[in-house]
Amino acid sequence: MKKTYIRRFWKFYQQLIPPALAGHARKEGKNTFTRRRKMPLEDILLCCLAKKGLTAVMGLLSYARRKGAAQMAISKQGYLKQRKNLNPEVFTYLNHCYLEDFYSSGEAGTWNGYLLPAADGSKAEIPNSAENKKTFGCARNQNTKEGVARALVSGLYGLINGFFIGIQVSAVNTSENSMAKKNLLQPGEAGITQPVLVLFDRGYPSLEFINFLEKNGIHYISRPAPNDYAREREGMETEDGFVDIKHDRYRMGHIKKKHPESYREMEEKGSTRARAIKSRPPSGQGTAMLTDLRAVFTSSQVTGLYFKRWGIETKYNTLKNKIKFESVTGNAPIYVYQDFYAQVLAYNMVQDIRRCADTSAGEAGRQKGLKHPVKTNENIAIGLFKERMVKIILEGDHYRQALMLSQLQKDMEKHVVPEREVPGRERKKNKANKYCINQKYSF
Repeated sequence: MKKTYIRRFWKFYQQLIPPALAGHARKEGKNTFTRRRKMPLEDILLCCLAKKGLTAVMGLLSYARRKGAAQMAISKQGYLKQRKNLNPEVFTYLNHCYLEDFYSSGEAGTWNGYLLPAADGSKAEIPNSAENKKTFGCARNQNTKEGVARALVSGLYGLINGFFIGIQVSAVNTSENSMAKKNLLQPGEAGITQPVLVLFDRGYPSLEFINFLEKNGIHYISRPAPNDYAREREGMETEDGFVDIKHDRYRMGHIKKKHPESYREMEEKGSTRARAIKSRPPSGQGTAMLTDLRAVFTSSQVTGLYFKRWGIETKYNTLKNKIKFESVTGNAPIYVYQDFYAQVLAYNMVQDIRRCADTSAGEAGRQKGLKHPVKTNENIAIGLFKERMVKIILEGDHYRQALMLSQLQKDMEKHVVPEREVPGRERKKNKANKYCINQKYSF
């Protein structure tokens, strides 16, 4: 596999140099980042990307050391003050530029010509401050009467290529469907032109949501709840067939109330045509799939494809426990947006290198005759990347930067784990926050 990530890292370095990036980093109506301060814009951005979940002071000291500076150039207070002027969307812009280069290069993997992302949401831990409670809301259970601050994260994760194509952070009570709609438009914003086939879990396939997908040319496989469209499904003569889901009075009443902008066109449309598949997975529990894929794809193909959706669940675990994007810099909501979007970009950059490292490590494992296929250890790969990324990105010589990236890939390949199926285990929930603002690690 060609090391095309070397070209993308060089482009990323060049993006940090021109003053044009300041326009994306400024908040609307502000004129910040025009002067060359103690900590210029590129240092603030890289410090956000390279953070390891330490205290603000230790994070700055660590950044200065990795950059090769003799001492920290700015105080913690000055750094946090400048961070409050930084528009979090600058990381989304940089992420889109990075993804556009990859998906336009012809190296993106597809399934029968389709990109295969999965969409899902997850609640994320954030600092339990009054500001965050007001902005993001609280999650409550039997153990917390007052509730703790939580944010809702909605992601669009590419199952074949391993990149987060889109991500949104919002209040915990926000509709996941509305956040998913914004994510589904991000491939177009990032210049991705390949057709998309998205996998959705229960809760997404409402009639109004399917109408949105059809209008935007987005193909889908979803798993409806047991009672969703039961009348149409029960009337099927075969286990796999197309059904016309009527836009009846009851269903349209909900749409008229919540989505008046879609009500009229759906009323004129009268019904939604979709393919319904009844299946019985290895667990033995009957289930159903709803899709717009043509009958040329068999029911077993569609069902098997859906269960690959679990990949996005494992990547939320990566973001939370390996990238540590829940370990937010400060109490203000602005730091939540900045750290979340920055760490998604950092994850995509790690994954870009790991794609090549996994291919090389897998080939080496086959030549050795190992019992199981192997891949690089994701946790160690992230640690190696975080330790070296500052020097690599700031290296102004293209040839030396390429050598440093190649060596990083080789070091990732030294740490591999077998790919084998692990039996499912019951999820265990921890009611306490993992991260506290005033009790972070100093090492």
